[in-house]
Amino acid sequence: MTSKISYLSLATLAAAAALTIFSSPARADANLVFSIEPSLNAASGSTGNQFDVILTNTGPAVTVGAFSFGITTADMDITFTGADTLTTVNPYIFAGDSFDVINSFGLATTSGAQVLEASDLSNSGNGTTLATGQSLSVADVMFDVATAAALGPAEVDFEAFPTTSLSDNMFNNLDFSASSGIINITPPTVIPEPKYGGLLAAALIGLAVVLKRRVQIMLAV
Repeated sequence: MTSKISYLSLATLAAAAALTIFSSPARADANLVFSIEPSLNAASGSTGNQFDVILTNTGPAVTVGAFSFGITTADMDITFTGADTLTTVNPYIFAGDSFDVINSFGLATTSGAQVLEASDLSNSGNGTTLATGQSLSVADVMFDVATAAALGPAEVDFEAFPTTSLSDNMFNNLDFSASSGIINITPPTVIPEPKYGGLLAAALIGLAVVLKRRVQIMLAV
């Protein structure tokens, strides 16, 4: 299993998690919801695909101080290759205040084939407040799709608590729920072949013009 691990960051998060390990697990009716970017398509045989992992607040304003999540898929044609904070759907939750980025670790991740786990926390300790109805991204995930992959939807699920977890800026556990997502695998992109017939016709026309000019020159002589 290949991995990219920020050991100090993971150790810091582990220490924070130790403060909340006996907190109640995630509730299905919680206001904070993990999800993946919707309407996600990826071509069979493609590499470097990306999607955001999103955190949405459906209730009153709440401050998030740290997060951890794990995603997995049973589709063997999909390989997660890494994650970073360069999100595109929404701003990154700890933009300008990421422990991993500020301390030059990069987003703390472990990845291996069909599983990816990531974590980060507020470097300042102040956390980020999500307003009612606000969504922020917690990671940009990269993945590849195998050549000749089976076409159609591939489900992406979140791992259970405590691998997937949230805490406030005092490291108190926050209730949350997680919504599975779909990667829709589409046919491979086909590069159109050059229109050789048109090129041949243009070449023949050019040749005819040249020959006509030569004949005219010969007759003039």
